[in-house]
Amino acid sequence: MQRPARTSPHDLLREFAGLNRRRRGEGVTPLEYQRWLDLGRRLEETFPSQPALGRKGKVCLIVDFANEKELAASVMMNVRPVGLFVNTPFPPDRGTQLDLRVRILDSGQVYASRVSVVSNNVGPDFSTQALGMGLKFRDARCELRARLDVLCGIAPEPEEPAP
Repeated sequence: MQRPARTSPHDLLREFAGLNRRRRGEGVTPLEYQRWLDLGRRLEETFPSQPALGRKGKVCLIVDFANEKELAASVMMNVRPVGLFVNTPFPPDRGTQLDLRVRILDSGQVYASRVSVVSNNVGPDFSTQALGMGLKFRDARCELRARLDVLCGIAPEPEEPAP
């Protein structure tokens, strides 16, 4: 039986640093965010004199939806005015603040918003079988929230400007 390859602290630190740069800039997926947290914990054990290793500060999270129908199915009506459920096996703690970047893959549309984690593992239909996080918008006016209002029938589709 072969032993698994051991990863050196130098390799862990390099991976952590790469994810750390991305989470403050272009963004990371929910799984990459969890990997970043795990690496930070492992590095703190290896280097106890370096608590937190830069694990504080802005986190930009990237979430992809295949289309607007999939996005609409993630709306949480119990989070007022409207919230969003993001599937992830490792949701951050409630109260965590994130910069969210939602990408709609079929149209190429990208929405950005500041959000807070308000629930863990309770889906948009109140299912406790769902793994993920409920997000509440911190911006009173943002394109994503306005689009969700349209998709849920709360607001009318905006009129096209006249040519």
